[in-house]
Amino acid sequence: MTAARTLLAAAAVLGALVITASSAAALSSDERSLLREMNRTRTAYGLPRLNIDRALQRAARAHSREMLRREWFAHGSVGPRFLRFGIRSPVLGENLAWGVGEDALPRVVVRSWLESPSHRRNLLDRSFRRVGVASAVGSFLGYADASVITTDFSGSEPSLSRP
Repeated sequence: MTAARTLLAAAAVLGALVITASSAAALSSDERSLLREMNRTRTAYGLPRLNIDRALQRAARAHSREMLRREWFAHGSVGPRFLRFGIRSPVLGENLAWGVGEDALPRVVVRSWLESPSHRRNLLDRSFRRVGVASAVGSFLGYADASVITTDFSGSEPSLSRP
């Protein structure tokens, strides 16, 4: 391999690392903690880790902020929302949560998702590889400092085997 090709290959790898690091750096500490807990759980089940997708991240943040602003907790029109953010994928999913204090901790949120069949299915879907993770904090339904959480998932093909 010539020196120019070696340098070009190294630059490409460095560019990929910078893109990945900048995507992760854009997450709040609450969002990073939730992503870490989700990936810890998926790894324990032998599943691939989730990676942040910018469009999914924008969609999740917009939804968490809207729920917080409207003091409303629901999925709403998921399909049109995903399309508005340019998300097109054969397999999509969404998990929501909200809590105050310890109920908003990532380990508690993920444990509650594991106890719910539909949330568990999304969290442990083998085809999901990309995710947007959002946590908006504020006054919600009479609680100060509530965390309103949205996780939006996408994958390439439906998973037939789920843990």
